[in-house]
Amino acid sequence: MIKLLEKAIEILNVFKSNGYNAYIVGGFVRDYILGKESTDIDISTNATPKDIQGLFNEVKLQSEQYGSVNIIYKKCNFEVTTFRMELEYKDNRYPSKIVYTDSLLIDLKRRDFTMNTLCMDENKEIIDILNVKDDINNHIIKSVGNADNRLKEDALRILRAIRFATILDFDIDPELQDAIFRNKYLLKDLSFYRKKQELNKILSSD
Repeated sequence: MIKLLEKAIEILNVFKSNGYNAYIVGGFVRDYILGKESTDIDISTNATPKDIQGLFNEVKLQSEQYGSVNIIYKKCNFEVTTFRMELEYKDNRYPSKIVYTDSLLIDLKRRDFTMNTLCMDENKEIIDILNVKDDINNHIIKSVGNADNRLKEDALRILRAIRFATILDFDIDPELQDAIFRNKYLLKDLSFYRKKQELNKILSSD
């Protein structure tokens, strides 16, 4: 994990030296605080996919319509996503319209759970713009904003919440739990493959 983190920090410094903001975000930062091993680092930046292609030698467009690219850096793969707003969703799963933004705050507010909104900068300082670090310390899974809205945007979040609760041994916040029961019918429209992926992780956890 340490070597992977050091490579990610080098990437952040490349962005910074070229006038962009960039942060490690999401699950890696959460696991870092919890003292858990993680082999997956995601990065968010205000650089667009086109900008990123000009900064790094090996860049693969993963899903440019969602502002995501993969950087291959020193034989390691990093998913990098441009700060964005998600304005519309289709099929209770994917955003059908996004708009890039320079605001880290706006980008964090579109995310699923508060524990996944913490960031790390190039100095390995933890950034907690939404003041949610206590949720991790208290082992609570809460939605970012209105729980019903978050689940209707992306129904897979129902299973993701349960997976995180089982794997991390966290409790699901009562508001989110109620929303899961209200919106469970949305799961029938998810692909068998995506449901199987999540259920395999849930059922194989301690």
